Amino acid sequence: MEYANVSVRFPRDLDTEIEQLVAETGLYTNKSEFVKEACRRRLTELQREPGVAALRLERLLERADAGTADHEAVDSRLSELAAAVDDDELQSAVTAAREETAERLLDE
Repeated sequence: MEYANVSVRFPRDLDTEIEQLVAETGLYTNKSEFVKEACRRRLTELQREPGVAALRLERLLERADAGTADHEAVDSRLSELAAAVDDDELQSAVTAAREETAERLLDE
């Protein structure tokens, strides 16, 4: 398996909590293992959310329209993403995701 190096800056308190958890429980061999597992879990959560799938579909279609994506790859990816979205809930999922994004941007 190939690995990529990723640099992440944590607030010191969060880093300390992770170090303590790793040291006290032995559930993870090191912080890197903990962070990889946390990322895997979050990706799994996000991939199950219809709103996220709807947004990914929307962005992929935008790239296809702009000609910045290979049509064969787009078709394949659309099929994968469409399977995660209930057609009846697509519009409400897109609307909810847009509202959530707008709220986050306004809070920043």
